[in-house]
This record gives sequence, C-alpha cells and structure tokens, in this order.
Amino acid sequence: MRSLFIACLLATACATPPGSARVNVTEVHDIEGPRVLCVVAHPDDETVFAGTLFKTATHLGGVCDILLITNGEGGFKYSTLAERIYGLELTEEAIGRAHLPRIRREEFLEGCVYLGVRDVLFLNQQDHRYSQDPEEVLAHDAGVWNLVEVELAIDRALREGGYDFVLGHLPTPATHGHHQAATLLALRAVNRMDLNARPAVLGATTNALLKFTELPGYPEASALEGPALVFDRTQPFGHRDKLDYRVVVNWVIAAHKSQGTMQLAMSRGERERFFVFDTQTPNAHANAAVWFDELTQPQFPKKVYGPSAGTNASSN
Repeated sequence: MRSLFIACLLATACATPPGSARVNVTEVHDIEGPRVLCVVAHPDDETVFAGTLFKTATHLGGVCDILLITNGEGGFKYSTLAERIYGLELTEEAIGRAHLPRIRREEFLEGCVYLGVRDVLFLNQQDHRYSQDPEEVLAHDAGVWNLVEVELAIDRALREGGYDFVLGHLPTPATHGHHQAATLLALRAVNRMDLNARPAVLGATTNALLKFTELPGYPEASALEGPALVFDRTQPFGHRDKLDYRVVVNWVIAAHKSQGTMQLAMSRGERERFFVFDTQTPNAHANAAVWFDELTQPQFPKKVYGPSAGTNASSN
C-alpha cells in the first residue's frame, strides 16, 4: 500500500508543469507540535535535518514544510551509477540538465514521504553550477534566480504558514554558495516580518562544529549567544535498543539515487547541530531549546517478546 501511495504521489507531482508549484505529501490534521519551514536550495538538502523533521512530524505532532528553490539540474556530475537505473546518460551535461529536474523531483518527494513532510513548494529556479560564492545568485545582476519571485514566495509562505521555526543550512564560507544564499534569503524574509510574528531561524550542519558566530560580510547571518542545539540521530529505540534515527535518514539518502556522492553519507553525521540566528525574534533561543528538549523524549514504547520470537538471555 505504501509503495502504491508513493507511486501515485510521484505521478501527480511529476505531471505538474514547470514553474512554482505546491505539492501536498502528507495529510496533517490536529497540529499539536511545532510548525517548521525549511528553506533549501537543492533536492537532497533536507537530509541535513532529516532526523529533526521526522521526529517533529511523527512524534511531536508538528508540521514540516519545505520550500525548495532550485530544480537540481546541476547534479549531473555524480550521476554515473544512476544512468543504468534511468536509462539516460545523465553525466553528459546537456542530457543531465534536461532530465534531472524531473528525476530529482521524484527522488525528493519519495524522501519527503518517509519524513512525514506535509507540503513542498517547488520554485524551480536554475541550479546553475557549484560555487562557494552566494553572490553568484544573490547579486542584483546575477540573472540566475528570479530573486523577486523567490523572495515573494518565501514571504508568502511565512505569512500563510504561521511557522514557529525556519530551518536552513548553516551558511559558512566553505559551504555551497546556493546553501548560503537560501539561508540568507530566508533570514532577510524573516527580518521583513513584524517583530512579534517572526519565527526563530536556525542554521543546521552535521559537521562537528561547536561554535558559529556569523557569515563574514552578511550581518543578517549572525548567531545568538548560546550553545548549539543538537538532535542526536543515535537515540536508541526498538527491540533491545538496536535501532536509531540513522535508519530513516538512510532511507531518505537512498531515495536520491541520481546523486552518487550523497549515498556515501549513509550512517555518517551522527548529530544534527543547529545555531539560532539573531533575528530579534522574542525568546528565539529559549523556544528552540524547548523544542529540542522535546526531541530527546522517547518516541516508541518498549515491547516485550516471548519465546515464540526467539528471545532469550543470549539472543539478539
């Protein structure tokens, strides 16, 4: 039944014409937990906070939406193994750029099903190339992204979503310029909001980074004082605590089959670290700390099995 649901979802989503489009992935009723919006550049960027999204949606009763800026066409360089799966020479730039927007959309939506994401807003801007310079897309004369369209889309999402938190990639100088740009655009949008309506904005990384102060040259990307907030993917659960949240993160990674280097991230990055930005949002760090404390609480009840399950003192 699950595979049929995914197939129907993807068929509907991929029939959507190019341009901005919203796709409902998971029906959510009676929201009890945090309302979260992720603003990311590429399909597969959601993996950096996959554990946080999954547990927020499935345990806390929250709602998680994703605004995806680009179409992912720039990922053709690492599609070698996916060529056999999709029957296309995706590592040829022209072929990859022509077909990867559809393919990566399918892969992304499959992963969103596993995470319990509610809605995805596709902006379908060009994923032009790898660079560590955010100005390649943010400069007024860059001409890569339609910045007016992107800014209006983020503004509208924030206005209509009533979000408590906005997540993006932590913008460090060594990260992809698109990642930096997506987070900067989210921060600028939040700073345009009325002060009392602003959600807290958090930047995420799976690197063992213990301190983040700011992105040089971009004062809007300054962090509040206080420790990083951490989601531990190794929180154990299940029979004899043999499982942890790396399992579901791996499911999401596996969905992105066109991105070979992404697959190498399987079971790596045991902790998702978040730094809270200074957007003058009232009680931003304190509210985020409460959320992350709730994410440490046990999700699954312990079950006891008898001899029919093959459990005894020496069995695993």
